Amino acid sequence: MPVELDWFTVGDVGLEVRDHARAGRGVILGGAAARLAAHAAALGMRVAIAGKVGDDDAGGQASQQLRALGIDLRWLRRAPGLRTTIWHEPPEHPESWRLERGADQALRLDELPSPTLAGARLTVVSGFSLSVEPARSAAVWALETAERRRGRSALLLEADRLWSTNARVARRVLEPALAAAYSVAMNANDTRALFGPRVTAKEAARSIAEAGPRVVYVEDGEAGAVLYESGRVQPLSPRADSPPADRFAGPAAFWKGLATGTAPRKAALTAIEYAASIRRAGVPRPPVHV
Repeated sequence: MPVELDWFTVGDVGLEVRDHARAGRGVILGGAAARLAAHAAALGMRVAIAGKVGDDDAGGQASQQLRALGIDLRWLRRAPGLRTTIWHEPPEHPESWRLERGADQALRLDELPSPTLAGARLTVVSGFSLSVEPARSAAVWALETAERRRGRSALLLEADRLWSTNARVARRVLEPALAAAYSVAMNANDTRALFGPRVTAKEAARSIAEAGPRVVYVEDGEAGAVLYESGRVQPLSPRADSPPADRFAGPAAFWKGLATGTAPRKAALTAIEYAASIRRAGVPRPPVHV
């Protein structure tokens, strides 16, 4: 039976292990698609997720956390013989993250629902899914068919998480996804990965927009954020006292605004405030009002 959604999210689902120097080890929901979906659900969106986890305890734990938020899991597959992807990210040094690659990269295009079975105001794709096939083809197809789902497409860039450390190769991998994306969200780490340390958030937003997206939202750490829209690049305030505790909170709130018809500038300002309100990474506690 066809379903109508606010968000249809495609990409990586797993667990994230965070090794605190003082507090010890903690395990939270991991994967950009999973965390974006969790924030969207906490913000009141009707959300479904398409992804793949292993047939193991980690996959069961990730699924349970998503299910508890009311997220539709009918297209979250469990892959016999494969492990669930696990990220290790020390909060004090997020650039030193490492990955235990698992089932999420095995998601196939034919495992996604057709647009006639799942309509959505917004189709959100995680950039990490562009790393390797077959997940890459599934991710690009999801972006390309967003209009047929009666909505728009959104890409979380995640250039710093792509398999290649070569910026030119990473840009080439991203090209078909950028061409199909109506909006893109990225952060300062993505800017450095793609363009080097000297390129500003404004310059990065404009360069990404030249590849196709009509709206680009760039979180710039303590400097706030930058929005590209209608040919203009706008710096946004308020300024945050520190980088967001959860890198997925701001983009999720921004896209919640776009999905509900909020003007991009207002959606971006609300996103900055929402990201600042999240004190720790992981699954937010619903309901959240922004």
